[in-house]
Amino acid sequence: MKIAIRELANKIFKHAEDSGAERRRKLLLAALALGVVLICAASVGTYLTVASRYATPAVSDEPSSAVAADTAPRTIDGVMAAAGRTNLVPIAAMIENHIESRPPSGISRASLVFEAPAEAGITRFLAIFDQDFSSDEVGPVRSARDYYLDWAAEFGALYAHCGGSPLALQKIPSYPIFDLNEFYNGRFFWRDNERTAPHNVYSNSDLLRQAVEAKEMDAVAAYESWRFKDDQPSAAPSANEITINFSTPAYLTRWVYASGTNEYVRFHGEVQHIEKNGDAIKAKNIAIVVTEATVIDYEGRLNLRTLGKGKAWVFRDGGALEATWQKDDIQDRLRFYDVTGREIEFNRGVTWVEVATDASKIKYSK
Repeated sequence: MKIAIRELANKIFKHAEDSGAERRRKLLLAALALGVVLICAASVGTYLTVASRYATPAVSDEPSSAVAADTAPRTIDGVMAAAGRTNLVPIAAMIENHIESRPPSGISRASLVFEAPAEAGITRFLAIFDQDFSSDEVGPVRSARDYYLDWAAEFGALYAHCGGSPLALQKIPSYPIFDLNEFYNGRFFWRDNERTAPHNVYSNSDLLRQAVEAKEMDAVAAYESWRFKDDQPSAAPSANEITINFSTPAYLTRWVYASGTNEYVRFHGEVQHIEKNGDAIKAKNIAIVVTEATVIDYEGRLNLRTLGKGKAWVFRDGGALEATWQKDDIQDRLRFYDVTGREIEFNRGVTWVEVATDASKIKYSK
């Protein structure tokens, strides 16, 4: 810009030998011209300064180091989350699997799910959600059973249920959980008039978070994390299909490995397990616990051993690991160890824990 002004001035004064009126006229023109140039230069400079302040930054495919510094693995599932949101107290909900209750809602949004037999060969789910989950509907919510309390206690969770067995209701007040029984907390649930009772009790993520606030729960949880790793899919999967035969064909749980996404897709027998909104139920890890059960009342309700140790398998990345499960106290995390005694690492994402009472009913194949 300075060079352009200088060249303009030289052109105007190239006839410096002129004198009198002609010289004064050229001096006046020179002053006017230089003034216009300086005003334009100042305007352009201001524009460039303002434009640079509001310009859209260049988009890069590389992750920002600032963003990476503000994230960390979530305690519940190893998924990366915003700093300060990685260890929130989880929400646990009893969701039924009775054939008349299907399809379920919201269970695909859980970070961790326990499936175990309840009675009459029917299984029931304990779905553990990170507080930041989102679902317009969660359910059908069903009654508590005492052994599910031992898994909810690992997290000090909000425990959403609708009634319960006598033993479960007796134990709940002494457990390190926050009870959310629909019988006494109806404002956090609703009953769907298009479904028949008892398969018609629902909640959603917003109502359950409101319950967390109403219970004045601590925001930060105190439970320990599992060990997590990044996906490492096998080039030659050895366990493409896993089946757990809980009882009748209606309760034959089947997981099929999808190598393209390194996930396991859930089926009931040959029928894919789809949610009410059409979402597929999938997992990154499948862990199987083998334990014992006893019938404890005339209704056929069960008691499952949840403490101690026992035989297990862990499926991830298309492969199978023989393992041992261990849980020494109700507040201890259920953990899985390989044959060398090393704690098993899970892939980041959803894990389903299948609790079976007969190892011979568990199969997996290529």
